[in-house]
Amino acid sequence: MQTYPNPTAEAINQFDIDQPRNEHRFDLPTPLRQWVIDTFLKRNEEKNIYIFLVAVNILLTSIPLAIGLFWLEGKIHPALMIAVGFGYFAFHFVTYARSFILALHYSTHTSIFNKKFRGLKHIYSSFLSCFFGIPPNIYYAHHIAMHHCEDNVAPKDLSSTMIYRRDSKWHHFLYMLRFAVAIWVELPYLLFRQGRYQVVTQCLAGELFFFGTSAYLFSLRPIATFFVFLFPVVFISFAMMQGNWKQHIFVDPDEPDNNYKSTFTCINTVSNSRNFNDGYHIEHHENPGVPWHRLPEYFQANLKKHAENDSFIFSGIGAMQVGTLVLNGEFDKLTEFYVNIGQKERTKDELIAEFKRRLIAVKL
Repeated sequence: MQTYPNPTAEAINQFDIDQPRNEHRFDLPTPLRQWVIDTFLKRNEEKNIYIFLVAVNILLTSIPLAIGLFWLEGKIHPALMIAVGFGYFAFHFVTYARSFILALHYSTHTSIFNKKFRGLKHIYSSFLSCFFGIPPNIYYAHHIAMHHCEDNVAPKDLSSTMIYRRDSKWHHFLYMLRFAVAIWVELPYLLFRQGRYQVVTQCLAGELFFFGTSAYLFSLRPIATFFVFLFPVVFISFAMMQGNWKQHIFVDPDEPDNNYKSTFTCINTVSNSRNFNDGYHIEHHENPGVPWHRLPEYFQANLKKHAENDSFIFSGIGAMQVGTLVLNGEFDKLTEFYVNIGQKERTKDELIAEFKRRLIAVKL
């Protein structure tokens, strides 16, 4: 267990501030890159070019491949078509799923585009999202209108982890299954009961458009439609809820509404260079408006709050790895990544006991 009795900002997360970005696969030529920054993006937010590059990468690779899949169906044997479909799906999701979901995430919280081109945000939320199994408007309704409004507190946050035993693989599966099967009805119903009729309308319109269009395309090109639009719905539902489960795997049963105790922060890890600093999840819930590239500095400015609230900070490991260690019961190994910057002093056994205490199901 690492301890920094009097930590300096540089000692805590210099790596995350300086590391290069790895969300995109290829860049634009320098003059074109600068033109995009000057023309489309918000001033003083030049690092959002990396979110823009994720969209460019997908538009120039996966989208042509998806179109090609529809063109190819009927011209080759169905068995070969299925093999090609699996190839497309593997390439598309392995290459882009993680970076796109986080690009969608941060661009939904705060548009990366300046006022003149604000409408371009729909490239992420209404067009590209469909190729990852996310109907238009659904992400905003679920993540902004529900999850961040309620901050993982049940029952108003349907994606809350607090009511589950979070070191249980069975509960983990049930949590993901519930979302994959029921969210299409539960989410609009919840928002309707809250009187958020505009969001409900947008949510239902997005679902109707996506599944209606998919049904029509399936009648014409069933194999291509399955791999481009329908299979991604199932895959992304489980993947996104696995991510949310692991990010909110630790919840203090005594303070489930405390952002410092309903999630954790991961610093000094290469995964932050691949997911727009998503390891800074405490910081993100404390102030969702902070741009992704400013989260390490925001963390440094609030070290005292981490200490006062006895938060969990891990160094050299990503959030998904933390969740995996918990689900596998490898608490002893997890202590090796824990960082104390002034939180309550504990022995290794006491720290493991605190890990386990924050995993119990919280009664409503």
